[in-house]
Amino acid sequence: MSALLSAELLKLLRQPGILFWGFLSVPAAALGLKIALESFFVLRSGNLPQAQADALLSAAQSLGIAGNPIAQLLYAIGVSSVFYVEYRFSAWRNLVPRTGRIPLLAAKLAVCLLCMVIGLVLTVVGDMILNTALSFLGGGTSNKTPVQAGSILVLCAAFVIAFLELATLAAVTATLTIIFRSMIAAVVPVFLVGITCSILQAYFGAAIASVPMPSFAADAARAWLFIGAEGSYGITGFGTLLAWLLAAVAAGSFIFWRQPLNTE
Repeated sequence: MSALLSAELLKLLRQPGILFWGFLSVPAAALGLKIALESFFVLRSGNLPQAQADALLSAAQSLGIAGNPIAQLLYAIGVSSVFYVEYRFSAWRNLVPRTGRIPLLAAKLAVCLLCMVIGLVLTVVGDMILNTALSFLGGGTSNKTPVQAGSILVLCAAFVIAFLELATLAAVTATLTIIFRSMIAAVVPVFLVGITCSILQAYFGAAIASVPMPSFAADAARAWLFIGAEGSYGITGFGTLLAWLLAAVAAGSFIFWRQPLNTE
């Protein structure tokens, strides 16, 4: 299994365009957007913006980028590219006899999840660096970015929520790529569902929080974490995300196991 993981990592490293735009562009864009907004504030007001009161809490809130439809589109493109490349070049029939289907599928998904974890870590690091920079520019660090002990647990919980949301996205995208053997047919539905969920949530708010969709589940879990919603929101959110993740992995594995690969 380690050899498969190394091979998939090497394959992805040799495709820097997919690696960046599919997995690393989201944290880069999040940091760039924050810098642009802070710069606009300086130009408009003439004053330096203040650092967040709690650096870890701010970093935890920044992980909400995992629920952004544009971010999910970029991640979906990255995941689908990792799986679709074998269909495009008809490489499955050469790889499967050597390693087996499920180990190969697991290695590809594991590499995608690893890249997503790296993206989340970079998001946290970028937010904390920006807060630290603002605290220095604001005239010292004695009381600018204190760290509360409870914020560490909040950051860990936010990281888990973001990871589960992205892992579900990866599993669903991989399954659709396997079913349709096409990147466009996998990425477009994922994006359309994501943007539709965002619009519905903007209109109906908490009224649709109980609908068992990954986007609603992740937002319900964040509502429990950040604004003190009822514990049922957190339980339902985590449970729904886990159910979607397991169902997508099982469906993708079964379909790939039964899929004829003589010409792929």
